[in-house]
Amino acid sequence: MGDSEIAVAHAQLAARQLAAGEYIPALENMATALRLAPGLAPLWAQFSDLVRYFNFRHPADPVRDLLARALEHPAVDPGNLVRPISSIALSHPQGPLAEPLLLRLMEDVVIRDPSLEQAIVDARTTRLEDLRVLAAIAHQCFNAEYVFEQTPYPDAHPQAVPEYLSYACHRPLWTLENPEAAATTLEASPFAKLARRQIREPLEERRLAKEIPSLSSATSAVSSAVQAQYEANPYPRWLRTQALAESATSNVKDILVAGCGTGQHAISTALRSTDARVLAIDLSLPSLAYAKRKTIELGLRNIEYRQADILAMGGLAERFDLIECSGVLHHLEDPLAGWRILAGLRKPGARMRIGLYSELGRRAIVRARELIAAEGWQPDAGGIRACRAAIRARAGDELFQKIIRNEDFYSMSGCRDLLFHVQEHRFTLPQVAAMIERLGLKFRGFELPDSGATLARYRARHADVSNLADWHRFEQENPDTFSRMYQFWVD
Repeated sequence: MGDSEIAVAHAQLAARQLAAGEYIPALENMATALRLAPGLAPLWAQFSDLVRYFNFRHPADPVRDLLARALEHPAVDPGNLVRPISSIALSHPQGPLAEPLLLRLMEDVVIRDPSLEQAIVDARTTRLEDLRVLAAIAHQCFNAEYVFEQTPYPDAHPQAVPEYLSYACHRPLWTLENPEAAATTLEASPFAKLARRQIREPLEERRLAKEIPSLSSATSAVSSAVQAQYEANPYPRWLRTQALAESATSNVKDILVAGCGTGQHAISTALRSTDARVLAIDLSLPSLAYAKRKTIELGLRNIEYRQADILAMGGLAERFDLIECSGVLHHLEDPLAGWRILAGLRKPGARMRIGLYSELGRRAIVRARELIAAEGWQPDAGGIRACRAAIRARAGDELFQKIIRNEDFYSMSGCRDLLFHVQEHRFTLPQVAAMIERLGLKFRGFELPDSGATLARYRARHADVSNLADWHRFEQENPDTFSRMYQFWVD
């Protein structure tokens, strides 16, 4: 047996140990697998899926080297590395911004920790001599869309690299009077990535938006309001995703992603099904332009983007082997009507992957929306910042703590989507079951995000994993099971 086979055996053992809650042995076996076969991309993806559960203490040897290599690996979603690297940074004896792993991570993700956010805000108000730290802060402020509390503002007419970096910590560089001059200066420095992210890419998205065909305009006042929200705040503003291609099954040739947003979902689907054609639609043109830019960046050729309202898709002539609509139907004026239209676009026997908000799982969000309504905060930068400050001030409240732990709390578009959405429906599983029955569909099972632990708990109480009545009882006993949403398959 060669090194690769032995490595795969260690990785398989690690997966079983993770499902059983044996985290340290699982990590040890993954480390062994990567030492034996560092060239196997799926092992790095599995490592990142495992390590996202861990907190470490500085200096975190020997896992530090694996984290550094994972940060640069295209098979790794860097979001999975936020918790382990943040924990190392927070235990650094010289402060979190002295941790090189954190500075690198800040370029590609939104950091999701109140203490780290405060460290970034505090550093932004000082005159930093280390331009690497200043650049990392500028990246992070841009990634978070300047959701941080406002601090004293720098010179509005920068000309040199340190001044551009300081400006970028408070406003995006494309807002400068002469962004081209800033781009040219930064591209001749070690900070060319900042020029690309904050100037070149936004300008490219404006160009691409003009090329995206439109199938329909918004069909109602609600659709128009949702469109306006996502055109002002495209969501999510992701930077890297797990670029790990898989072969498609032979019977899946045409896929529809309905409500693709900024393309992360559609791109992941296209990477999983490289032989399939993916049609991705959304109401928001800026979101579609962001998605198209990322698609071109990744070299994918099997995705087509179009602007459309789901409620106007009934006349589409195309039919699909797979339809994915996750986190979208609950923002429609009539979710059942939208689901019915999508169900009518299936080829015979085609499956659907649906995501809907849980009434019980969203109880913390409901509490926050009540606070927003009582305070009269508007869904703009000022209102979102005021809301975040108020929730952080109520950190002793268990429901508000759940919001503080939510990754969307740490960016402007994320917080607006999470707490300030113009249209939100929530469902119970009996309501979901009733809609499935009305549409003549069959429930085929949930997607669960925790490596089998939830399913194991369910099976300890109930035998039939396709029984929504049993799942409803299970959710009542475990109210955070579907805190993100119900994610499930029907056909």
